[in-house]
Amino acid sequence: MSFSLINKSFFLIIFLFFLCSCSTKTVYEKIKIKKYEAPIIDSFDENKIKVNTIINKQLNFENKITLKEFKNNNQYLNNVIIENNQIFVYENDKLIIFNYDTGDLISHKELKITTIEEDILVSFNYIDNSFLFAFKSGSIIRSNMNGEIIWHYESNKILNTQLTIFNEQIIALYGDEIKSLLFKDGTEIWSEIYQDLPVYQAQGGQLANFLKIIYFILPNSKVGSIDLNLGTLHDSKFDELPLIGSINNTKDKIHIFDNYITYLDEGKYLYTLDIFNDEFNLFKKNINPARSNILFKNSIILKEGNFLQAINLNNGKTFWLIDDNKISKTSSLVAVRNYNTNIEIFLNNGDVLTISNKELIEINNLSVGKVKNISFVKQKIIVHSKSGKAVIF
Repeated sequence: MSFSLINKSFFLIIFLFFLCSCSTKTVYEKIKIKKYEAPIIDSFDENKIKVNTIINKQLNFENKITLKEFKNNNQYLNNVIIENNQIFVYENDKLIIFNYDTGDLISHKELKITTIEEDILVSFNYIDNSFLFAFKSGSIIRSNMNGEIIWHYESNKILNTQLTIFNEQIIALYGDEIKSLLFKDGTEIWSEIYQDLPVYQAQGGQLANFLKIIYFILPNSKVGSIDLNLGTLHDSKFDELPLIGSINNTKDKIHIFDNYITYLDEGKYLYTLDIFNDEFNLFKKNINPARSNILFKNSIILKEGNFLQAINLNNGKTFWLIDDNKISKTSSLVAVRNYNTNIEIFLNNGDVLTISNKELIEINNLSVGKVKNISFVKQKIIVHSKSGKAVIF
C-alpha cells in the first residue's frame, strides 16, 4: 500500500468519526427532553379564588352534538351563535343554520357581504334580531336575519380584534386607532388615533369596560382609556404604564374584576390598578415564566409542564400550586370557568381539569381531538377542534 493511500485512508477515518460525532450530537439535541422545574413561590395566600354566585351547569361529557356537514376552515374563531333555539354559523359568505338539538343542517344563505376575496371574519355578534360582522379588511357590516345588509362601514385599516358593544355603541380597535360607531346606522361617533412606529402585524388589541369607562391596548402597543358617556379621554395612571415595546403584543392581556384592572405585559409582568383610588396594588410584578396563562376572576392561572399555579392579582401571592404527573406536560391552557365552587380548566389536548379546594380532583377529556378554541354561551360550551369540527356541549 502506498503512502498516499494510507494518508487518504487516515483522513477518511477521521472525517467519518467527526461526522458520526456530529450526527449523534444532533440526534441527541433533537430528542433531549425539556426539564420542567417547580415555580418559585414567594408566599401563599390563604384565601380562595372568587367564583360566580350564578351557578354554571355541570359539564356532561356524553351530552354533545357535532355540527354535521360543517367543517371550519380554521380561519374563523367565535363564528358560532346560539340564539332562539337555533345555531348560526358564518363561513365564506354563508350564514349556515343548524338544529339546536341534533346539530343537523337546516339551511344556508348566501350573504355576499365581504368586499374583498377571501376576507377573514374577526367578529360575529347577534344583537336586536340582527347580525354584526367584522372582517380583517376593516369592514363592519350589520345585516338582518335574512342576511340583507342594513348598513356597511368601510375602513382602509386592518382590523384583527373582536368588536365590543356597549349599549348603542360599537367599539373597534384598528392598528393605531380606536373608533366608536352607532349601532343603529353605522355612523362614526368618535375616534382617537395613537400614532407610533408602523404597525407590522396589527394583532393583540384588547379592551375592557368598567362603568362605561373603557381601557384598551391597540395593536401598536399604545394604551389608553375613554369615557363612553362623554366620548372623551379618561385621565388615569393606567395611561402611564411603562410597557415593554413590541411589534406584536399578543402576550399582553387586559382584565377587569371588581374595581381592579390588571395588565399583563409580555406574559411576564403584572400591573393591577385600583380604579377607585387610581393607585397600583401591583406594579411590574415579575411572575414565573409559563407556557400559557389565563386571567380569571381575581387570579392569573399559569401552566408550565405538570405545574398549575394560581396567583392573586391584588397582592401577588400564590393561591395554590398543583404538581401532578397526570397533567399533560406539553398542553396549554385554552379556557377556564367555574361551576358551584369548582374551577374547570380546559387544555388544548381536550383534557378538562377540575380544581376543588385548591386540589386537582378529576381529569376528563372532551374526546374531540386537539382543541383550538373554546367559548361559553348561555350554559353551552362551544369547542372548535384543530381538525375543523365544531362541537357543542
